[in-house]
Amino acid sequence: MYAAIGNRSDVPALFAMAAFYFSFGLFAILRPAALRNAMDTFANAWKQGSWHPYKMPLSLLRVVVGGTGMLGAALFAYIAFTILRR
Repeated sequence: MYAAIGNRSDVPALFAMAAFYFSFGLFAILRPAALRNAMDTFANAWKQGSWHPYKMPLSLLRVVVGGTGMLGAALFAYIAFTILRR
């Protein structure tokens, strides 16, 4: 079975993705009301009245979206450090 193994040339993109996820997660933790407003505007542009995460309470939105962003950042940083260790 073939497994894709990253090259050292992939590391800058991995760190960029980690920074993106980290900033998104931090924004969701610090300003959940602004994130809810942005998601509400985006969702209403596509389909009025559909369910989206913006309908969650602010505390749950902060934990779920912020935690997902932080875990995504940790995952990309882990992959980058794993490639650098080789």
